[in-house]
Amino acid sequence: MKSMGILEKDGWAIKTYGIQAHERAEGADMFSPDLLQTAKDHIFNLLPITREEGSFYKTGFTVLHEGVQANWLLFQWWTHNDVWCQLLSYSHANEPLLFKFSTRPIVACVYETAIIWHEQKAWIENVLNGKADRQAYLDNIMTAKTC
Repeated sequence: MKSMGILEKDGWAIKTYGIQAHERAEGADMFSPDLLQTAKDHIFNLLPITREEGSFYKTGFTVLHEGVQANWLLFQWWTHNDVWCQLLSYSHANEPLLFKFSTRPIVACVYETAIIWHEQKAWIENVLNGKADRQAYLDNIMTAKTC
């Protein structure tokens, strides 16, 4: 697991995390530049959809998980003060640069839930604490090397 910074566009701030099924050599990139760019573009293309449920915080997080058979891309954002929304996409291992929406009843794998749990706690501690501080939430990054 690795924090990969914050994506920013049109007032949005989206914390990014990566998980990979296969170990990489020390110092090697976690994902190919093409996969990272494709995932980023896919997330940005999802932003208009957030208006349907509400996106007034324009704040969230995403997890790119390189699995064995597929890459999973979880885009999650906060709305209505204390509601967490998610759009789940995937790309097959044989077509890693073609992300599609998942219609399966999957929420997350156990490794992704560690990040989700951290983000839930960070939102509660920094935004729902009576003195909402978006920047404090964004600065609260999960730093564990493994989930």
